Amino acid sequence: MRYLLDSNVFIQAYNLHYGFDFCPAFWDWIAEQNGKGCVHSIHKVCDELADGKDELSAWAEKLGDKFFLPPDGRMSERLSAISNWV
Repeated sequence: MRYLLDSNVFIQAYNLHYGFDFCPAFWDWIAEQNGKGCVHSIHKVCDELADGKDELSAWAEKLGDKFFLPPDGRMSERLSAISNWV
């Protein structure tokens, strides 16, 4: 099963319970799970994290497109359908 993580997962982990200095194993685990194809996020999340200009944004930048997936045609179609529904 694959999981798609939103910005809040990273931001709250970084700010509250799993800072890089306190629990680096959490961040290593996320990267490891991405290597197994289990965990991803999207470019928009990476953009939001980059706005922080902090240790979290540097971590996200290192992961790149392998972790933060670019939008594809199928996603654009679904976003349009969701927008029409809303």
